[in-house]
Amino acid sequence: MIHTTMEKHGFEGILYRGNGSIAKVVIVMSGSNGGLRLTKQEALFYHENGIPALALALFKTRQTQKNLDRVPIEYVERAVKWLKSLGYQKIGIDGLSKGSELALIAGSMFQGITCVMARVPSYFVSEGLRPDGLSKNPSGTSCWSYRGKELPFAPYRSRKFNMPKMLMKEKELHILTFNKGKKVTPEIIIPVEKINGPVLLLSSKHDAVWESYKSAAIMEKRLTDARFRFPHKHIAFPHLSHAMTTQYSPLYKLAFKAERLYPEECMAERKKLRSMLLYWVKRVW
Repeated sequence: MIHTTMEKHGFEGILYRGNGSIAKVVIVMSGSNGGLRLTKQEALFYHENGIPALALALFKTRQTQKNLDRVPIEYVERAVKWLKSLGYQKIGIDGLSKGSELALIAGSMFQGITCVMARVPSYFVSEGLRPDGLSKNPSGTSCWSYRGKELPFAPYRSRKFNMPKMLMKEKELHILTFNKGKKVTPEIIIPVEKINGPVLLLSSKHDAVWESYKSAAIMEKRLTDARFRFPHKHIAFPHLSHAMTTQYSPLYKLAFKAERLYPEECMAERKKLRSMLLYWVKRVW
């Protein structure tokens, strides 16, 4: 295990070596939760199945910024260069939620990334978020930046999110209303057809956070229409919530109705998720 630092490497992350092979490595990123706890969990999934994985911090750690606001895409770029310096021959990327947005962006920008897995993705770039008491409110800026410039983004229609009120009303982490109806212009759409390798899109028909099923369907069509030269697949889970993680947490039942209403179905779909990720990395890529 190697823990990188911002000071020495230009990004923070933890590399798990899997079975020690340098044939492939997967960069793993989580979403708007920030930190490294969930990211490490998902990287360890690959590690425990023999696949090297780098848990990459985006924000909310001691070495990175506090908010999901103009996060430098250079973190991924530097991670790719560092992994190549260690001898890794093929570099893939797996992002969850907001991490999937960055995985798709980075895959379309950097040819050194040759496989992208996007869990509950968005097909366009959105506005950043900053904490405000118990809520997170729009930052007025992009989630992502590159070489000091913000990426064009779709702003939220609402300028203030009352999370406690939403939880009382919906009985779940239901922010789909906030994420619907954004103005999607051509310059904010992620050019997924530029990705230099296989693309796996994993969406949820019970997503209460944003329209991941719609986004994945749009990207799948875009790849098909572009006659994308690599394998690409969209798998839509009928019951699994936005918490599309390889490991189950009891907190998911508190956060999402789907996890409460369909516990057995979610368990089966999480098992399928694990199998599909491993198949894609080991067999398709």
